[in-house]
Amino acid sequence: MHKVAKITLSIGIMGLTIFLFMFGISAYKLASSHDDVDWNDWIVYEVDSSEATLYLDGEIGYTIYVDDTYVCEEVDAEVYLGYGGKDYYEQNCDPYYDFDNWMQIGDIVNEYSGEHQISVTADRFIVVDWTTVQGNSFENSLIGGIGCCASIGILTLGAILALTLKDEHSVIINQNQQVVSPTIIRDGKLTQSESSKNDEENWWEEE
Repeated sequence: MHKVAKITLSIGIMGLTIFLFMFGISAYKLASSHDDVDWNDWIVYEVDSSEATLYLDGEIGYTIYVDDTYVCEEVDAEVYLGYGGKDYYEQNCDPYYDFDNWMQIGDIVNEYSGEHQISVTADRFIVVDWTTVQGNSFENSLIGGIGCCASIGILTLGAILALTLKDEHSVIINQNQQVVSPTIIRDGKLTQSESSKNDEENWWEEE
């Protein structure tokens, strides 16, 4: 196997091992942290109406909850920075994240800090900060996932190089080897070429 292919494969295997371990540990902490958190402490806003203008930090991820008497799929919401433009709301009905009498209906994927117009088809709702409480586990999981993908790409490149590149063989030339004059086959006999004969006959003239 070519040296370049070996190095590439080694880097890919090492990277995949490290990032898989990192992703696994972070994902486990991320999942287990939910059971250890009192989500009431992370309620940012509690709104007793169906709409409100709230300040959201672009570095924080938020989740909208409504009373669990509703059916998640039947509740809709809209989140805009200012008035109109892009809707930053994404529905996410996952009962795993429900707590007390609150039901998660979706996430706010905001990109900028500022006053956001939030409207929900419910009598009241709360906004929860779900990224800060997770700490570095969420970021490490993301980095681990990206690293795994990159390592797989490097492994693929290494495999391609291993199949396409040939081994480098060193060639040793004997400096004392004799140069054999070219020969020509005529009538089943080997005869020396005329140019070679002339060179050999006139070697003394060159000296």
